[in-house]
Amino acid sequence: MKVRIARMLAPVSVLGPGRRLALWVQGCHLACPGCASVDTWASDAGEEVDIEDLATRMAHVLIRDDLDGLTITGGEPTEQGEALAHLVADVRARVAQHRGDLDLLVFTGRTQAAATLRASALVAAADALVAGRYRADLPPTNPLVASANQTITWRSSAAEARYREWFAHLDRPTLEVAASGEDLFLIGLPRAGDLDRFRRSMRDRGVLLDSVSWRA
Repeated sequence: MKVRIARMLAPVSVLGPGRRLALWVQGCHLACPGCASVDTWASDAGEEVDIEDLATRMAHVLIRDDLDGLTITGGEPTEQGEALAHLVADVRARVAQHRGDLDLLVFTGRTQAAATLRASALVAAADALVAGRYRADLPPTNPLVASANQTITWRSSAAEARYREWFAHLDRPTLEVAASGEDLFLIGLPRAGDLDRFRRSMRDRGVLLDSVSWRA
């Protein structure tokens, strides 16, 4: 079984509690206006990888860097729900040989009900699920939603307490920047206008961005 991915970055600290490994999957047919990751929409782009090979790579990073959790976003994870559910199970099994359970956060542009119908095993595996289409006209209400219409559900009271404690230490949505080769990655949930402000800020510092993911 294979899965198509856009990128994988670690450590990430703005997409869930603690230091995490973040996986962006490739392919999304929702095409929400104002999406920050237009480059992940095309279902024939990115990299197609074998699940076992990817699980090996991910578990190695999670164990080596003693990361606290895994975040899956995209793209639209439910469009590869079965493959990702197998991937998560494999990664968790490998990590469990060295430490405790692995926290999983999943983002989907579908409602929770629609996501469950399409990718029930992946939704069931998530400790936290952020669901709903992105709406640029509805400002976010907490650090894990990109717009106010989106919902968060937790698998257990322990997971909810873990996330709410993380919320309490953040007074606004946070972004972080990572570099890989000639690429810069702006990670997190930007507010309306943040992306273009970032591009102008880079230009003012002499860094010209040839292309940007939100206008791919």
